[in-house]
Amino acid sequence: MNRVKPVFSPEQITAALGQIDCPGSLNEFSEAMAQPWRNVIRRRREIDPSDLPVPSTPVDWYSLGRRPDKDSGSPARSVAYASGDFFIQDAGSLLALAVAGADGDGLRGKTVCDLCAAPGGKASALLEAVANGKIESHGFVLANEVIRNRVAPLQLNLARVGSDCFAVSSLDPEKLAEQLPQAFDLLLVDAPCSGQAMMSRGKQNQSSLSAHQIQHSASRQQRILEAAVKLVRDGGHLIYSTCTFAEAENEAQIRLLIEQGVAKPRPVAGLQDHETDSGCYRCWPHLHQCAGSFAASLTIQHSESNQVRKRRRKKPTRTPIALTDWYQETDFVSRIHTRDSVILGFSPSAPDWAEEIAISGPELAHRAGQTWKPAHAGALRRTASLLPINKIDIDHHACKQFMRGEPIQTNCSGWNAVQINERPLGWVKANGKIGKNHLPAGARMSGELTT
Repeated sequence: MNRVKPVFSPEQITAALGQIDCPGSLNEFSEAMAQPWRNVIRRRREIDPSDLPVPSTPVDWYSLGRRPDKDSGSPARSVAYASGDFFIQDAGSLLALAVAGADGDGLRGKTVCDLCAAPGGKASALLEAVANGKIESHGFVLANEVIRNRVAPLQLNLARVGSDCFAVSSLDPEKLAEQLPQAFDLLLVDAPCSGQAMMSRGKQNQSSLSAHQIQHSASRQQRILEAAVKLVRDGGHLIYSTCTFAEAENEAQIRLLIEQGVAKPRPVAGLQDHETDSGCYRCWPHLHQCAGSFAASLTIQHSESNQVRKRRRKKPTRTPIALTDWYQETDFVSRIHTRDSVILGFSPSAPDWAEEIAISGPELAHRAGQTWKPAHAGALRRTASLLPINKIDIDHHACKQFMRGEPIQTNCSGWNAVQINERPLGWVKANGKIGKNHLPAGARMSGELTT
């Protein structure tokens, strides 16, 4: 059944926008708000655009973004997507990453937090940016998600990056600020909002335009931003983003922080065409062919230092199994931490507080009943302090079988990380003839894949 497109009156839109003028026609904006825009590709920086599975053109505001050509096939139904060459997300969501400079080298070695991280599109891009380059220069990402049932997809998206430079936490922003004051060089708040840009995807209705919903969201955003400011070091970078158009949830929030004296605008070169206020940027659906988004860039200024207290790093815990059966160390020693039925292997560059704050992170192994098995994330490691020992490189036909969850033929034995063109896919446990598939259900791709 086709979804009926909602109709938004000029009065509804004008009231929601507040003091922000809509560029162009309100009717064009209204029609574009109701149109389901196609997602775009966010490629890894080492992947050339010509190697993507569909023809594409650049996304103007983000150098790693590519817009699939009209009528091209689904890029997510490809071997390249299965092997982690790119992520899929709305073009508007790339605006916050552009403000963060995640497509450049400026985040390398930085300590970064994504405060509202699920499902992980932005967090995975930040992780790629901080872990870009040599292991000794890697930074660290804390991906925080308050809603526990959203942690699993977040964990899977972070694992696809192939890095061990992250942890996942699940704390209210106020509690996190109490534990990690001024701990981060950069912090992204992709705030819960009225979600007006999501109406085109059927994830919101016209109530998101109501004054009640806008004010409710704005009040919650103020509380989150108060905590966010406390988490950023003096002179650090705060990025605030939403997927809504209401001024009360966007520019007004930024003006309040500036008036309070805790922040000042941090303009971003190259985004002048998107600027609506000092340090504030927008993507409009009728101008930029996306659902729409808002992002602001601020420098935080504290009147006094209140940095995170020094913690005694937890001693490495004795693992209940010999990880050396599956992994080999690089020149850098991994920080092993056992939490319940999971073994985590953090980067040696992780902050001292990583093990204490994490509910999850770069997994190496998990226990199923009384049996320990290597974790899916362990097979996906590309640049990390522990890497899989045994690897099987397969062709496109076997890749399609593997991604459907089917066994593959191999003359290898034991646990092996399956790869295609040296890009990791997951584990098989082989007996010299058949490799039993251990790809998690959430990572499988049913149906036929293109090459």
